[in-house]
Amino acid sequence: MIDIVARINELLERKGWTGYELSKQTGISTNAIYDWNRIGAMPTLANVVKICEAMEITTEQFFCSDEGYGMTDDERKILQEWFMLGDLEKDAVLKMIETFKILKRK
Repeated sequence: MIDIVARINELLERKGWTGYELSKQTGISTNAIYDWNRIGAMPTLANVVKICEAMEITTEQFFCSDEGYGMTDDERKILQEWFMLGDLEKDAVLKMIETFKILKRK
């Protein structure tokens, strides 16, 4: 069984976010976020969904983690790098992928 709070902390670390940043991105109060670690409170499923949306992952990816999701090592590495990108960088990568798709069709 997955430790939900540990999984959230893992995703925060990957993204380089603090609890405060998670609060800004999700609308979840900073007190609630810090209580998950401090007093063992558990996030609601609605909050987990908000976290997934902010982290740009599916709930399946959240609950299965990278290892259980069937990704290759290369896919896992790309995803880890993706988490560290800003919005402009992500947009550039997606445009580059679209360009590769066009070139592949030629």
